Amino acid sequence: MVVGQKVALGRIHAGKTVTINVTDTELAIACDDGTRTVRRTTDQPIRNLKASRPRKVAGLTVHVGGVPERNR
Repeated sequence: MVVGQKVALGRIHAGKTVTINVTDTELAIACDDGTRTVRRTTDQPIRNLKASRPRKVAGLTVHVGGVPERNR
């Protein structure tokens, strides 16, 4: 969600970090396959200039054949 507007880029971009340039009338989204421009449907101001990236899960302990194995 960007400035209160949901933007769908497709499954191929799920979990990836993109750069978004916001103007008064449009959103310019820089993806791996080029820049996409989307018209803004809201007039909400920007609240977060830098959003947090997804948190990584700590290493998991997996039991293989009864022996614990650390997975990183």
